[in-house]
Amino acid sequence: MERRAQKADFIRDHPTYDKTFWILSQDNAFRRACQKVVQPARGERIFGTPPSNIAHPIFQLVLLIVVLGGIVVEGIATPGYRREYFQDHGFARGSWFDICEAAFSIVLLVEFFIKVAADGFAFTPNAYVRSIWNILDLLILSGLVVNVTTSWIFIGGLSRLTRSLKALRALRLITLMDIMRTTFQSLIISGAARILDAAVLAILYMIPYAVWGLNIFAGKMNMCNDDDVADSTECINEFTTTVLGDEFGFPIPRVWDNPAPSTKFSFDSFKASLLILFEIVSLEGWIDVMNTATSIVGIGQQPQARFSMANSLFFLIYNLLGGVVILTLFVR
Repeated sequence: MERRAQKADFIRDHPTYDKTFWILSQDNAFRRACQKVVQPARGERIFGTPPSNIAHPIFQLVLLIVVLGGIVVEGIATPGYRREYFQDHGFARGSWFDICEAAFSIVLLVEFFIKVAADGFAFTPNAYVRSIWNILDLLILSGLVVNVTTSWIFIGGLSRLTRSLKALRALRLITLMDIMRTTFQSLIISGAARILDAAVLAILYMIPYAVWGLNIFAGKMNMCNDDDVADSTECINEFTTTVLGDEFGFPIPRVWDNPAPSTKFSFDSFKASLLILFEIVSLEGWIDVMNTATSIVGIGQQPQARFSMANSLFFLIYNLLGGVVILTLFVR
């Protein structure tokens, strides 16, 4: 209460501080009408008009319907649909989905101007940018305006980057619903420090294993795509593949390269080691990597199944501790 009283005294002593763009005072009829529709960005309006119990929920409902409508339109007007539409109707402005997106953007622009007129943009006590949710809304609005503008100037949009900005519209559901804002703030904003701590600890856990794997497996996982060769010196020229026996075989060149059963990987550098360890810590694809490691014969030698079974201990220890340490950190 004391802080509120001090704030009220400061506003009385500096009346221009609480004027929107130093023009609209709290006595302005238009500003009071806008204040009835939207909530203040931060705190409460000391000398302003509180949100109306009727006008504010109705305005929020209209925004929710518009946002859902925009998401539905985007779900229908996919890039494939737009391509077929322009092929059938020609490249012309004013397609139904462009009109819907323009209307969607206009509604959000109106909301922005109402909030700014009600409480100011930056320098007033309850300014628009004093709320993280309003800043998120402004970023979404900016992306939509850029996308709509380029779509009307350049038929079909200027680039994939500008067209992708309209995907941000789904984030408006977070700012419109209190329960989603609370969840988002608890998990992302308030929990950002914990997520960063867990990520740093996960990287610190992987680094020793990346160095260990680099020393154990560097240069030893390469193999030839022809299983009949014995080493890299024989992995030259071409060989004939066997598809359905020998009936449909065809010649292809022999290649001595890193294994790629599902994704190409190696332990030939620290960067490559860290990358493959990052991929397999989620327990996806680690069997392929372990099978390759247990087939190592030597540098320049064609792998043989189960030749170096002791190498499996590296992956068992890494995944056991990784599953306990890393996954538990992020779940908590």
